[in-house]
Parts: sequence; structure tokens; C-alpha cells
Amino acid sequence: MDERYQDGIPRETRKTGFLQSFDRQKLDTADPADFSSKLLSFVRTNKVAADALIAGNVQMLGFEALKERFGDHWHGIKDKVHLLTEGVIKKHISADDVFCLMNDEKFIVLFGKASKADASKTAVAIGKEVNAKLSGAGAGGDAISVRPMVFEVPREDPAALRSPAAMEETVEEAQKRAQAAEAAAVEAAKDQMKMRFWPVANVRKRLISCYHADLHVPAGVELGFDPEEPSDTGSVEATIDRMVLQKAGAGLVEAGSHRWRALLIVPVHYETLAAKGYRTQYIEVCKLLPRIAEKRLFLLVKGMDDDVPQGRLHTLFSYLAPFVAGFIGDFSLAFHRAEKLGGVRMVGIGVNGHAITTPSAKDFVALKNFAAANKEIRMRRYFYGAATVEAATAARKARFDYVQGTGVAPAMPIPGKVFRI
Repeated sequence: MDERYQDGIPRETRKTGFLQSFDRQKLDTADPADFSSKLLSFVRTNKVAADALIAGNVQMLGFEALKERFGDHWHGIKDKVHLLTEGVIKKHISADDVFCLMNDEKFIVLFGKASKADASKTAVAIGKEVNAKLSGAGAGGDAISVRPMVFEVPREDPAALRSPAAMEETVEEAQKRAQAAEAAAVEAAKDQMKMRFWPVANVRKRLISCYHADLHVPAGVELGFDPEEPSDTGSVEATIDRMVLQKAGAGLVEAGSHRWRALLIVPVHYETLAAKGYRTQYIEVCKLLPRIAEKRLFLLVKGMDDDVPQGRLHTLFSYLAPFVAGFIGDFSLAFHRAEKLGGVRMVGIGVNGHAITTPSAKDFVALKNFAAANKEIRMRRYFYGAATVEAATAARKARFDYVQGTGVAPAMPIPGKVFRI
């Protein structure tokens, strides 16, 4: 056996400690032998490393959105982006962790001893810092995405770790399996989720001329997943988004059969549109919408950061614009930059009010400030999820243009009927 190794561990590692003998924790994918030696040593010397992999303490930092944004120019900037990201990763990870650049579009960080929650927290911090640095260079505020990964490496035969290509294949296969499992859980539960259409009040005209589509989970029904909590891969949200859009299209057709002409708001998660794979699937459903959707259906894009770049929205919305009448952005009450988002076919800005049941003076001030700060551009202000009459009234007094929720009117089985209130 080569004297440089003992039990598969490089000699310099035994003398100086595993991570001190390398360039921090970086795994060199350009050198398969070095990659294999280092990563196998990581698994063997870190007693919880294999358990960490199985538990999901692997985080993927992806540049898919950035690559898409820069197009043909990506090849000219990718090395600088990778170098910047590598520096941030080194700053945040501990001596028990390793990382590598899997390909042009993603880094993988393997956390040796951190809990899944701590691993996720660190990865999110890395993503935020990279995004902050890149946004100053015109890349936008969501240049890098952060996703947990779950894949199993057999302790007896960790062949998946013996080359960068093998590990990348293992990661990709694991990601596809996780996505498929999440989608299957939603499909299995689809008959237990009920579609509802909530009347939306036009405050100034005292008129119901719009509806808000919603997929409802009846009380006591166990789905096997929580639709209110972010899924690991985003597949739960993407599958639900496609399901809601499909049912919304059917609702428009049924409303048309009654000659009802109300507008329809359909929620969709930002990540569904931002991730190319999910967006492609969503567009396929858009293509099946009735032609009337081009005039009556608006997408409420949920989960956007308040500082989302206008350029990024312009790119994403351009894919969907041919199929819908426009877009509504979902933001926090701290959002004060509607005037920066012109030219992207955004017709409104929304606030989820489900947490405001009995509005306090502080709540009312926040609502009023939101409405006032975003009035300089021709976008309607939309308060949805009003759980009580008091919450709906507070939104009306704060000069929101549209209000929706149980505090306004009960849900209906189909959309479309226009009536005064």
C-alpha cells in the first residue's frame, strides 16, 4: 500500500488534522484522485458525516437564475462569481465542513456535525451575503438559490464519493427522487383539498368584480405534508401552483358558461417561476388556459423579497405575460418601493393580512404607511386574507383599493358573478 496513505487517510491529514492539510475545506473537482481522497477521508474521520448526509445536512447553492439572467455573458463572469462565493463559504463554514463546485451552476456544502437546522441557517446566511455582494454589481437580489439536499452514501461502499461526476450524478438523482416524492404526496392528497373562490371587494366602488382562487385543506385532514411550510425541494409548492392554475382555468370556463365576467386572482409561488424546471412545467399549464385568461386572470406572485430586482421580474414575467392579464406582487408591510417596479406588467401590490385579526394602532399605522408609500405609481393595493371584519375595515380605512377574506365575504364554489355590496 502506498505509504502516503493509511486506512485511506492521507499522511499529511494524520499529521496536521484533516482540514488543515488542504485549502481550507475545498474539494478540487478538477483532480478526481484528490477529490476522492479528501472526501472519503471526510466521511471516515468524521464519525457523523455519513449520518449527516442521510439526515440532509447537505446544502446546494445554485446559480441557475444568475446564469439565465446573463445569458451568453455568463461564461465571461462565472469564474469571478465562483471565486466570490467560495470566499463567502469559507467565511461561514466550520472546520468540520467541506464544499465543492459541482459544475458551473452549483456549489455543494457538506456539513459534518451541524444539525439540519443549523446547516440550513448557515447556508441561508451564505446565500444572503453572496446575493448582497452580487446585487451591487447589477446581478439582482436573488442571484443564488439555497436548497437542502438529501442523499445517502452507504458507509460500506461510498462509491458515489469517488469522483466529482459520480457525486454529481448521485446528487442529481437524489434531488429528482425528493422532488418526485413531494409531488406524489400532493397528487395523493389532491382529492382532499378543495378549490375555493373568494369574492374580492372593490372598496371605492363597493363592488365584487374579482375573485381570489384558493386551495383549501379542510380541518382534520392529514395530507402528509404542510402546505403552509416551505418544502425541501419546492416541488410541493410547484405542484400545488399547477393544480390551482388548472382549476382556476376550469373555473373561468364555467363562469363564462353563465356569462359572468369577473376577474380572477390566482396565487403562484415566486420560486415556481424562478426555478427553470418548475417554470417550464407551469408554462405548460398556462398554455392550456382558456383564451379569456389573457384578459381576466391575474397571477399573485407570493414569496418575493421586498428588494426583488425589477430586471428579474421583467425577465420572469415575460415568459408568462402572453397567457395572463397581469401580475400582482405579494410583499410585506415594510415594502415601500412600488415605483421601482414599473414596466413589468405588475398591476397591483398585495399584503397577506391573515395574521391581523384584531388590528392594533400599530397595525393600522403599518397599513396606512404601506398604502401611502406605494401610491405614486398606478398599482392597486390589495389586502387579502382578512380574517375578521375589523381587519377588513382597517384595510379599507388605510386606503387599500381591494380587500378579500372571511371578514369580507364567504368563499364560493365558482368565480365570476359580479354584484354590489
